[in-house]
Amino acid sequence: MILAQLYRLNTVGNFTTLSSPGLMSSARFLGVDGYHELFWSAAGWTLMWLALFYVFCVSFPHWSKMVEPSSKEHENDRYWSSRELFGLVHAMIISALSLPPLFLFLFDSDERVKFASSPHLATCKVDRRDVDLLDWELTMQAISLAGLAFTTFTLADLVVLSLHGMATLDYIVHHVAFVSAGLILRGNCMLPFNAAVLMAMEVSTPFLNWVTFFRHRGEQYENQVIGAGVMFFLTFLVFRLGLNIYGTVLLVLDQARGLAMPERVPMWQQVLVILAIIAGVVVQGRQNALTRTSCTYLILGGKDSMRAAQ
Repeated sequence: MILAQLYRLNTVGNFTTLSSPGLMSSARFLGVDGYHELFWSAAGWTLMWLALFYVFCVSFPHWSKMVEPSSKEHENDRYWSSRELFGLVHAMIISALSLPPLFLFLFDSDERVKFASSPHLATCKVDRRDVDLLDWELTMQAISLAGLAFTTFTLADLVVLSLHGMATLDYIVHHVAFVSAGLILRGNCMLPFNAAVLMAMEVSTPFLNWVTFFRHRGEQYENQVIGAGVMFFLTFLVFRLGLNIYGTVLLVLDQARGLAMPERVPMWQQVLVILAIIAGVVVQGRQNALTRTSCTYLILGGKDSMRAAQ
């Protein structure tokens, strides 16, 4: 999906004509560049993620010997286990790229920086004419790199899920929504603060992967699972609820004044992004109840809960 959309952008060139009804006039796209580079970068990242997953699959007989087998047979499967490791590595990379910019945006920037945009789509480098943003160039490019990595990972993961019989309706809807939102945000080099907030939610993912992978592998992993469960709950509250709600409110208020997104972005994309981000907050809020229940089960259940899970 993202590659097809980027290719469509690539072939349009300077946007002198746009066939889709309701899109903005071509004048709004003057000075925008980097379509070719963005398309090929997205293709390269997608292939790299797929290659990494299959490296884990091929090497599974070696690294799986380092842990006890699960009492759940499907959790000993090469593809299931490799996907857990795949997701953990991805989450650590995205967290490392997005957390430093997020804290800079939170404590050392104004709204103009938080909702900056760039016409240079390849890397989202700051426009040289925008002197107020020149000091933020490295931060903006770190977010753009993380956004490209995150969106293409989600696309690659959807391919993996589909090829190996792990795709459920929930996964498909979730991944399609995130690929679509990622395509619009990264494809327009906009909303760096909101992009950082969304990607920083991956901070909680390694703890979730740890719990999921080790919870059925014996009592020797009990403390690790409980500890990871507690950390998941805490990071969930901070990043997936607190910061997510704050970023969404800030976006809605600024966009109501027409300040958050550049005029060159078609109205349907603006509306879609805002609705997707609001929907994400609602979903995380609903998941919070399940997260609290699971965390309480792990902490209070102790060894009994581990035995029951076997």
